[in-house]
Amino acid sequence: MLKKWTLGMLLLSTSLFSQASLIIENVNSVDMVGITVTATFTDNSQETLSWQTLTSTNAGVSNGDWSLTLDGNTFGNYDDVNHIVVGEWIFTNISVTQGIIGLTINAGIEDYYFDFTRAFVGEYLGETADPYEIVTASYLDASSETDLYGTLDVTWAGYTLAEGKAFSFVTDTDKIEVPEPSTMFTFALGLIALTSLRKKSSGKY
Repeated sequence: MLKKWTLGMLLLSTSLFSQASLIIENVNSVDMVGITVTATFTDNSQETLSWQTLTSTNAGVSNGDWSLTLDGNTFGNYDDVNHIVVGEWIFTNISVTQGIIGLTINAGIEDYYFDFTRAFVGEYLGETADPYEIVTASYLDASSETDLYGTLDVTWAGYTLAEGKAFSFVTDTDKIEVPEPSTMFTFALGLIALTSLRKKSSGKY
């Protein structure tokens, strides 16, 4: 009977561990190396760059024509008039004369996901345009976890991010980690050891 109980517990625990995942909410810009950022231009052509560390706290993409950078933690915040004060992603059209009409960030390829519960807030730097009227933020590629999405797509309806202009926004990312087989194996060994101790204490071998 004890052997059957032990086998059942091992199978159950292994099953639970294989399905469980760990959500890490404290994500910094320098953690997300490898995610990709795609800019869409007015002629509908696109260019994709890979996220990399720039300084000890700052990371992003830049090729001299356009850039997206983030300094510090992605858990952003903003003041009472919707001005971003913490966790500011800054997207800049440095020298693209034709303008930029869209931005796509694929974080899911590195197991980072955008938290839909943290509302997207954006503003044009040096502009008076209302971002709520002309900016669409779409969360795509849903993960197995509630409210977490692998891709963020930002478009400016009827507006072009002109040369020398920048747009900043707040959007939070989380990391999803799935326990490795070695972790499950260690847990299973622990159960076997506990069962062995129980057998000895009860005088059964």
